[in-house]
Amino acid sequence: MIFRIVLALLVAGLVFCESALASFVLANNPRIKTMGRWISADNGSKYAGRGAVQVSAEFEGTGVQVQMYSDSQNDVWWLKKLDDGQMVRFKAQMGTNVLYQNLPQGKHRLLMIRDTEGLRGVTILRGFYFVGESEAAAAVTPVSNPPVAGQGAAVSGNATGNRDAAANSRADFNKHIAADKDTGNAEEKQKPKKRRKRRIKMESKEEAKPVTPQPPVQRKPHRRYIEIFGDSVAAGAFIYPEGDYFRRESGYFAFGPLLARMVNADWSCVANSGEGAVRNNEEKPPYSAKHAEEQIERAFYTQKEPRWSNQMDDPDLVILAYGENDFNDPVNRPSDDYFKNQYKKLILRVRQFRPDAVIFCMTPANAVTSQRSVPGMGGAVAELRAAGDSKVFFIDLNAHGPLLNRSDFLDGVHPLVSGHVKIALHLKGHARAVLGWN
Repeated sequence: MIFRIVLALLVAGLVFCESALASFVLANNPRIKTMGRWISADNGSKYAGRGAVQVSAEFEGTGVQVQMYSDSQNDVWWLKKLDDGQMVRFKAQMGTNVLYQNLPQGKHRLLMIRDTEGLRGVTILRGFYFVGESEAAAAVTPVSNPPVAGQGAAVSGNATGNRDAAANSRADFNKHIAADKDTGNAEEKQKPKKRRKRRIKMESKEEAKPVTPQPPVQRKPHRRYIEIFGDSVAAGAFIYPEGDYFRRESGYFAFGPLLARMVNADWSCVANSGEGAVRNNEEKPPYSAKHAEEQIERAFYTQKEPRWSNQMDDPDLVILAYGENDFNDPVNRPSDDYFKNQYKKLILRVRQFRPDAVIFCMTPANAVTSQRSVPGMGGAVAELRAAGDSKVFFIDLNAHGPLLNRSDFLDGVHPLVSGHVKIALHLKGHARAVLGWN
């Protein structure tokens, strides 16, 4: 039995054997750039259990394969893109996944994005086989230009849910993804750190030597960074027109990553279907389930540990996108006063976790639940601003009438891609006004 397992692993790991040369690069190699909540392991692997994380690499060869695993047997969908080609969706297999083969020999850029939320478990990224590249080349850390996510996506499957809305969204979906221009990159941010001034002590004037002025250090500019906390809408549920729930979900085309690409920013999407600020979907008394406040510091949704330290990243903008699950049950929904007090605690927890970030507190896109959330959500923000927090803002998506039309929703709750674009554009206006982002 052990022999069979070992043999299966060897077969899975040696599908590149037809090529004369193939280097293996571990996930934590500096060549591999990541974005979002990734945890490095001592064995060289990286782990991710939140939605819309990203990984990229440059290589020189004729093919690329990725070795990845999952802590569950559930489907996890990814997007892949090579150079300036199309964005293509694929379901990750346990072990080695052939991404591209029979390429022209030369330099290539690979981009991969996890499209499925963390509810589906943790992805273990072991590393990449770069076919046609020597081991010596694999050891060299290249100077990378950020890959640019591109146009188009391959989508297939069986229609479920509201078939009319799905049919109407298919052409709309393809139109928007064909027009999508990703100006973001997957490089880990390298922010300039403050340096202490060094004092030079001289024993005597005779020892003093003339100092040749050094040219200023050319540091990478600070890259904008957005963090999104939210529910199934923030996770991109029902964006794709066909398939089961998780096949139809796209973290990449949800409003948060869309906004990030519009303003040339990196992003981290920490969103879970059914989650609320104080009530989860269909939650009944005594309301003892875990809510947003207890979840935001998890590196992986499905595990309490490890925690995600606020020292690991430093977002300029945090978006809180809750309220739909809190108020979609008219019988068991919280009172305005209770919601205000609990939502205020959530903001204070985020403020403790993200002391310098601008915080946007956003109502649901659904006009009904949006209206129900306004008194408590707006009240919490008003009290915190009155207490001196000038970096927290209340964003009522429907303050001037419904932001989205009926055709922008699948079911009145979950926006189609056209709805996510409208939300992203609306938030872009606020980001321009508050942060000066164009």
